[in-house]
Order: sequence, then structure tokens, then C-alpha cells
Amino acid sequence: MSINWVMLSRNPVDGYVPLPNEVTIYRAPQRTSFKLRQVGQQSSSISSVYPGNITSTARPVKFDASHGRLILTSHRVIYLPDAPSSAFQSFAAPLRSVYDAHVTQPWFGPNMWSCVVVAVQDGGLPTETPFEVTITFKDGGAFEFHDSFERIRERMQEGVNHIDELPTYSAAGSTTTAAAAGIDTNATPSAPPGAVANDEPPPYDAVA
Repeated sequence: MSINWVMLSRNPVDGYVPLPNEVTIYRAPQRTSFKLRQVGQQSSSISSVYPGNITSTARPVKFDASHGRLILTSHRVIYLPDAPSSAFQSFAAPLRSVYDAHVTQPWFGPNMWSCVVVAVQDGGLPTETPFEVTITFKDGGAFEFHDSFERIRERMQEGVNHIDELPTYSAAGSTTTAAAAGIDTNATPSAPPGAVANDEPPPYDAVA
């Protein structure tokens, strides 16, 4: 996971520069809010999911955005706030450093997608503690996003080269296969359960 490491573009649809062989899998509806917090006092459920020793830092870290774009790619979960600031311009998390992802349905209000993420080295966040991310889907789409996320994660965890079967979504809503879009189907499987996540984002200087 990293803050302000996404290379931005003027593409009105996605707004990011893809990594080599990276394609968009799902775009959430435009009005999604973002909240990132350090995990403090852990519940047993989160502690069992995070693959490492949980500690805390002296100064809590938090980021918020009321509106923005949530994008699932073949490599990452990306969030781009509609009103970026010098402190918060983008969020990205490699798929293999996302844990305990789930959808919450409150009695009142929109659905929320939450997960625990692990910061990567030199990603702009402290690496000694995990973070909790909460995305609120004000215009729907939480379950569609989560289903797409789970499908690509399952293929990564199984080490099966069937990512090419995942549909990618265009601005017009038409679909195309990941193979046709040029995704690398020889993706490295995710770390086995219990291993400490050390997935660093691919070298950004390699992107033209």
C-alpha cells in the first residue's frame, strides 16, 4: 500500500497511468468516499488476518476523501480523490497486501467495503502497523466491486493462470478479456497464509 505513488494522467475515464501489463478490471460508480486509519486496539478477527506483529506508532495517520474514483486493476486497488490535496492525491494497494476484505450493509445509509492493508517500503506510510480502509459506495456497486476483487484474488492465491477469463470494464460498459487487453497471465501467486507481506509496487520509473 502506498500514498501518492500512482502516476496520474489526464484520461477522463480512469485518471491513472497503468503499470506494464496492467488493465482495469472494474470501475466503481463515481461518488465513493474514502477513509484510511491506522489499526489501533485490535480485535481478534483483524489480528488473526494480519500476517505479522501489530504495533502502533506515536502519531496516528489518517486520510479522508468525500468523493473520488475507486478502480480495481489486474495489479492494484486504486483510489483517486476528486479534490486532491498536497497531502492526499492517490492511494494504491497491491492486491496481495489486502486482507479481510468484506462488504458491510448498514441499516441506514450506503454499503461500505472495508479491508486491512499493509504498507510497502517507501510507500509514504509507516510499515510497522497495518491500516484499515473503508470505501463508502454512495451510488451502489459495493458487491459488484467485491465480487470482482474476490475473483482475481482467488486466481492469484490458487496460482492458476486464468486471470485472462476476468472481464474488464470499459467506459461504455462493454467487456473485453484480460488476455485481449494484454494482461500477464503468468502472475506470481500470492504469499502463503502466515507469511509477512512484503509486496512492493513495481518500479514506477519503468512506466513511460
